[in-house]
Amino acid sequence: MRALFAAIVSMPVLALSACGSAPNPDQASDAAETLAEATSWSLDTSASRIAFASIKATEVIETHYFPGLTGEIGPDGAASVSVPLDQVETKIDLRNERMREMFFQTDQFPTATISTAVNAQDFADLKTGERVQTEIEGTLSLHGAEAQIYADAFVTRIAPTRIEIESVEPVIVYVSDFGLEAGLESLREVAGLPSITSSVPVTFTFVFDAQT
Repeated sequence: MRALFAAIVSMPVLALSACGSAPNPDQASDAAETLAEATSWSLDTSASRIAFASIKATEVIETHYFPGLTGEIGPDGAASVSVPLDQVETKIDLRNERMREMFFQTDQFPTATISTAVNAQDFADLKTGERVQTEIEGTLSLHGAEAQIYADAFVTRIAPTRIEIESVEPVIVYVSDFGLEAGLESLREVAGLPSITSSVPVTFTFVFDAQT
């Protein structure tokens, strides 16, 4: 996962514009102060997701995702996102079970964690609907192994106290970085496939709410 889930961590981005009338200067100033004064940030589980694609038999592409993400950014800027691997959704129940038991081995490794450090005040001057592009660097912990991850991300202020972070482009994850080759081979054999690619593109969307 050289660039992996990479993405996953820092602080979210999706360019959404606010609806309704534009705030007056005093309201905009108050909102900026609220964002700058936030002491911590909480991930909105329902609005956040990590998605990935797999390629089997050379040309068959299928998409999957992880719901149920949790995370936070503390007062010191330490950020983390936890990925519940047992909630992997491939849209086929039997495949979900095989992914949990044979690939991720969730009985031993139930979650993956993305960790990084951010400075929320870097985004305090963003107006609602405005976004910037930044590079995220962090650590992905998966299947008992760790790897550095890098990703370009958009950070968008989608509400006065709400920030979205999303990947600019897919991050390529390599199963060999996390010792998952045997699990991948087990999946290939049980499904009777000639091949499953050992690298996958991953995208992410994280939405954080300021806690003042």
